[in-house]
Amino acid sequence: KELGISEDDSGIIEFEEHICEGADVSEMYADTVFDIALTPNLAHCASVIGVVRELSAVTGIPYRLPQVVLSDEATSASEHSIRVTIQDNEKCPRYACRVVSDVTIGSSPDWMQKRLTASGIRPVNNVVDITNYVLLELGHPLHAFDYDTLNGHRIDVRTAHKGEEMITLDNKKRVLREEDLLICDAEKPIAIAGVMGGMSTEVSDSTQNLLIESAYFSPTSVRKTSKHLGLHTDASRRFERGADPNQVIISLDRVCMLLQQLANGKVSADVIDNKTQTFHQKQIPCRLTRTNTLLGTHLGVDEVETIFQRLEFQYDWDGKDLFTVTVPTYRTDLGIEIDLIEEVARIHGYENIPKKIARFQSSRLEDTPIFLFEREVKERLISEGLQELITCDLIGPSQTELMSGSSMSDEAIVKVLNPTSVEQSLLRPSLLPGLMQVVKTNCARQNHSVSGFEVGRIHFREGSRYKEQSMAGVILTGKSSPHHWATKEREIDFYDLKGILENVFSGLQIPNISFKKQEIELLHPGRQASIFVGDLEVGTLGEIHPTLLRRLDISQRIYFAECNLHDLFQLRKERTTMQMLPKFPGSDRDWTLTLNTSIAVQDVLDSVRKHATPLLEDVYVLDLFKNDKLGKNNQNITLRFIYRDLEKTVAQEAVESEHARILSKVSEQYGISTPM
Repeated sequence: KELGISEDDSGIIEFEEHICEGADVSEMYADTVFDIALTPNLAHCASVIGVVRELSAVTGIPYRLPQVVLSDEATSASEHSIRVTIQDNEKCPRYACRVVSDVTIGSSPDWMQKRLTASGIRPVNNVVDITNYVLLELGHPLHAFDYDTLNGHRIDVRTAHKGEEMITLDNKKRVLREEDLLICDAEKPIAIAGVMGGMSTEVSDSTQNLLIESAYFSPTSVRKTSKHLGLHTDASRRFERGADPNQVIISLDRVCMLLQQLANGKVSADVIDNKTQTFHQKQIPCRLTRTNTLLGTHLGVDEVETIFQRLEFQYDWDGKDLFTVTVPTYRTDLGIEIDLIEEVARIHGYENIPKKIARFQSSRLEDTPIFLFEREVKERLISEGLQELITCDLIGPSQTELMSGSSMSDEAIVKVLNPTSVEQSLLRPSLLPGLMQVVKTNCARQNHSVSGFEVGRIHFREGSRYKEQSMAGVILTGKSSPHHWATKEREIDFYDLKGILENVFSGLQIPNISFKKQEIELLHPGRQASIFVGDLEVGTLGEIHPTLLRRLDISQRIYFAECNLHDLFQLRKERTTMQMLPKFPGSDRDWTLTLNTSIAVQDVLDSVRKHATPLLEDVYVLDLFKNDKLGKNNQNITLRFIYRDLEKTVAQEAVESEHARILSKVSEQYGISTPM
């Protein structure tokens, strides 16, 4: 096991007697193993000889098949007879078998065990190993029965009776359907055709005589039975994808030859071969012009003929344009002209097909304006450091509970008529459920910092009308930035979200944005706002209500915003007017006022702008301070005023007069006291 030779580490390796002292062990064990993945249409490659044919076709190097020669001394008329009857010719068009007597059951040779183990098959005994070895070598499934356990020494290929049962080689009882094909003796089923044999006729250490089965079963029949029983074997996989009906006798003789050599068996000269039809090779027309047109090549007749010869296809050329190709029966994947054209491309080499500049003419239809606006919104949100998220439009009742308490009634929820599952039975009325699920999934995987957005549709009903709107949702939780040694980590807060939205609105040229506190039940009562453009509400933002977080078993704060893109699209400025930089210096003043927390700072700023003259260029919050001395419901706010005259240098007296007038008006309106 340590050398990688096998999984057996029970003791030392015991070499066979013919191994000489001083032999190179690497020559006996150091094989190269290729792990080849096949698509279902490549059934002809599910064997050593299949892979060899492919390599020969690609490289042009000829190959040779293993010689199948039965020893005359061990082949004679046998006293053991067998009678075969096929009741369902459609599911079993061909059934062949042969008796091998006086076998010696034992271990298979070391070289065979080594190859089977490397191929993922556990060695059992020489008889079972030989059938598996030929399966891997030639690609055709075979099965060995203990001849002496067959009642009546007969084989009956029939479909199962309703409720019929049998115990398969994996020691499990299988209940069969009437359409399942069985291999039976005179009294009972002994194998499930093309899938697995039965325990009653298993080859054991006491077995002396064998019946070797080599048959061709309908791929559809084997597939249905295998799927119904949930029993997928190496044999069933090959029959499902299409075995070669003309290889039945070749594989049977190969097994018998190895039984002669490795089990001292005596092969009966009589071969039972029940064949209900002749399996003709398919003839497929293939046009040279069509081949070159589809592939974009200029292949000549000689080049295509060489490819067909390498693939072992026989063909007739009409001298003009048409090949009539005769395809071997092991190529079950070829049926029409395009299949042959694909073979030509494959063997010729895709890398050898010239690449041309594509002729492309884009649509003359312009993109819809809302689509272009959505794309611009995505670019703005990405530039803010957010990652785009995509969630499903379909949600379930458990997710709609997230919307309980919102302004949307249950009647407004749109239900799917024929949902695939309960959790995809409703159309989302908001982006919140999907984005919350993203956060929950990330938190469950120890990723507690999420900064993302989604641009998508929501769906709801107003009266008898169904509506669909384009929305942008932003969700933030965790740390505001990645860990850095020079900067202390900080939790994301309400103003991070608000700042992102203000930057996006500014970039989209949407003026007159304001934030007003509303009573939104899904959001924290003290950390929420509605977004207005003038008098039109275009969205909401805030911290998700703690009750909702507890319901989702999330222990950290989450901030969410959602905006209506249809409304924002109509409100954006068509043109941007550039303004000249000021030529004259300005003058700034600070004002610190004590404000009750019940008064919104935005209202104070609006009042300042209302009473100001054009001399006031800007006013903004410079600082905010709270402590116990101010009182529980009070805070100090410092505002910075910037005054500028665009025509001349502003006079100090004019600034003082204007500043005093504004402070007097605002203080009188709100009863504000100015701290010393």
